[in-house]
Amino acid sequence: MPSIFYQIRGDFMSQYAYILVLISLVVLFLINKYEKEKLQKLLQEQLLKDETFKADIHERIQTTENINDVIAYINKGYRLGLMLSKEITDQLK
Repeated sequence: MPSIFYQIRGDFMSQYAYILVLISLVVLFLINKYEKEKLQKLLQEQLLKDETFKADIHERIQTTENINDVIAYINKGYRLGLMLSKEITDQLK
């Protein structure tokens, strides 16, 4: 009879451990996402202060017919994401 009790208790403990691991992973994912967004905003601010970057983007805007090419260039070169790349392009037009 005691073996059934230990088996039920053991299953409960393993489910509890899985739930804790899952919660920990979700929390770590959310923290990582927040930190990544914070770093991208910081990089965007630093790039907008850099005169050579601004001059390069202004030149690309003037010489490129499609503004999406400039957005793709910023996204690919600086890994800021499309939204931040579009925001930079809009600010520098």
